[in-house]
Amino acid sequence: MSLRPYLILIIFILNGCSYIPFNKKDIDTQKITEVIKEADIYNEKFSKFLISQNFNSNELPFKSWGLKELIYTQQFFNPNIKTAKMEWEIAKSNEVIANLYTPSSLGLEIGRETTNKELTKKIFGGGFSFKFESANKRLIRYELALNKSQLALINFQTTNWNLRKNLFNELFNFIENQEFIRLTKKELRLKQSLMNMVRKRLDAGLASKIDLDKKNIQLNFINQELLKLQMKQSSLRNKIASLTGLSIQKFNLIPIDSKQITSILDKITTLYLKDKELLELQEISLTKRLDLRETLSNYAIAEVKLKMEVANQYPDYTFSPAYTYEFGTKLWSLGIDTIINSNNRNKALINKAKKFRDLEASKVNSLQLKTINDIEELQFNFSNKLEDLKYSTQIIETKNELERQLTARFKEGLINRMEYEDEKINLINITKNHHKAIYNLIRIGLQAENVLQEPIFTPHLKMLNEK
Repeated sequence: MSLRPYLILIIFILNGCSYIPFNKKDIDTQKITEVIKEADIYNEKFSKFLISQNFNSNELPFKSWGLKELIYTQQFFNPNIKTAKMEWEIAKSNEVIANLYTPSSLGLEIGRETTNKELTKKIFGGGFSFKFESANKRLIRYELALNKSQLALINFQTTNWNLRKNLFNELFNFIENQEFIRLTKKELRLKQSLMNMVRKRLDAGLASKIDLDKKNIQLNFINQELLKLQMKQSSLRNKIASLTGLSIQKFNLIPIDSKQITSILDKITTLYLKDKELLELQEISLTKRLDLRETLSNYAIAEVKLKMEVANQYPDYTFSPAYTYEFGTKLWSLGIDTIINSNNRNKALINKAKKFRDLEASKVNSLQLKTINDIEELQFNFSNKLEDLKYSTQIIETKNELERQLTARFKEGLINRMEYEDEKINLINITKNHHKAIYNLIRIGLQAENVLQEPIFTPHLKMLNEK
């Protein structure tokens, strides 16, 4: 009985048992749009996520946007974070692939002789081949995949961090702009009152048309300034909504708690930077900065690539044992194949890999220098802005005292309403400068987070994939 049909059957079974069918998956853009529009803080999965992050279930759904509410919403809904996580997971799958042995091959040869001169007309044979890799190349490939996986994890964390940083910057701009809208509205009311008084004086013949036109220009100017601030406010709110991953409509369902957020930012900025010495800040930065960890990962990858080039000096061997039955003769054979690279080629590739490693080492050195200088600049800016706020606070105290004196003089009839409100308009600029001093100091706190890449404003909130 012939063995050929069984051999053919065995080969197909060995190949076919590992087949995975292709499943087509279309993208429904309409459905994606609906999911985006429907996403909100009342989502059941989102509530479970918040509870897993130690949120009190009695506080859900939350009634206003605070720092932790914004951060967790961003982590759950922002699609860029999900994309970066998928890229990391793909890199992790390469670890498994890199650790696999090179595939072997299996072959079958079947033929029939047409002449009648030979003892038999049957010709068939079988064989397989496998590759032997020298110098631990498989382990080196796995080490390379592992380092690339770590780099993908850092990129995932960097995406998360950059989105958080952008969220905080836009949120702070929103709160600062909101305060200037409040002060500008106050100035607008006073200038509107002044213009009304000048108009009455003009009707009574006590003021000229020039006086009225001057007040009208001032009023139009402040109206224009207010309109710009309000348009900017709307744009900033939309940016914050996009950074959280929610639609503008869903984000606007609850207000931003500006007062609480400002209080936290102001308090922590001063407390954190006052308590930290230069060396301590440098140590935190050198151990926490994701861009430094990314550069170190690139260096590790360059070193493994150099290791692979060194290993490639040693040839790999392909062994091909085979059996052939031909014209009544049984033949066993063993084939050995290898690729021999020239010595000059090996040297050139190794030298190139060494230069890449030196390049990555140089990048590490440059980034560490920049980090150290950034810390020194941070401390210098903090001292300056703190001193500036100190003088601004003294000025605002003097301004408040002056305002009380003006109010007393107005009540006593020593100055009229026009003089009183005109003086109050001039004092508004002092208030604006004081708020600028406060926000400039808080900006140093945001700068500190960026330089240190340490969540100083939310120390108890873990970033994604933070152990």
